[in-house]
Amino acid sequence: MNSYFYKFMINLLKRFSSERKLLETRGAFIIRQLCLLLNAENIFHSMADILLREEDLKFASTMVHTLNTILLTSSELFQLRNQLKDLKTPESRNLFCCLYRSWCHNPVTTVSLCFLTQNYKHAYDLIQKFGDLEVTVDFLTEVDKLVQLIECPIFTYLRLQLLDVKNNPYLIKALYGLLMLLPQSSAFQLLSHRLQCVPNPELMQTTDNTKPSTSYKRAAASNIDYTELLQHFEKVQNKHLEARHQRAGRAEQLDRRVVL
Repeated sequence: MNSYFYKFMINLLKRFSSERKLLETRGAFIIRQLCLLLNAENIFHSMADILLREEDLKFASTMVHTLNTILLTSSELFQLRNQLKDLKTPESRNLFCCLYRSWCHNPVTTVSLCFLTQNYKHAYDLIQKFGDLEVTVDFLTEVDKLVQLIECPIFTYLRLQLLDVKNNPYLIKALYGLLMLLPQSSAFQLLSHRLQCVPNPELMQTTDNTKPSTSYKRAAASNIDYTELLQHFEKVQNKHLEARHQRAGRAEQLDRRVVL
């Protein structure tokens, strides 16, 4: 990535930050077209790197949500999704770590990134941390959308892995964790019905019990420091909590002035 490309990405994000309407109406289209014309990996890598230093935390969270939606749903990003799915190369692992650090601005998108990259144990660890976060209506709405997304073609491989109960216990635990976060809504019913389809592990046993799981071998080869990533997630979310409280405090002061 040369300096002109990086400056262009900085200015594009500044434009999205100053014109939120542009981000809402045309942001996804602009980014998808850039991914067609330029290298999608470089675009996501550079944006994630820039957003890591973004001081406007609310914009960072919104932008990360937009990028994550594009990554998971756009046909233009098919190749990049396949690259991230297995994390076989040093480049893909480096991209995952870069995206993860910025994706921490939005807890639910961080979990969806872990689902995409088949990091199910880390997804479960993240969901365990959700009990310490400030659960808002927007947060629950995003969990609802993630459940809907799990039912889409993008995550067909994830649903099929539910057949292999023995080798994917943390995937099942993570999905149950999302279920416990949700109020009893349509998304709750949808995920509950999906988990009811998980087969009994005793009935799914095969004669070849000595073969190590593919997911374990892939995770062991990835050489990613998940403990450090989890600490980074907590640090970023603490910043968001402080920022929300500061905004709430300013709004309360403004209300008092209006009353006076």
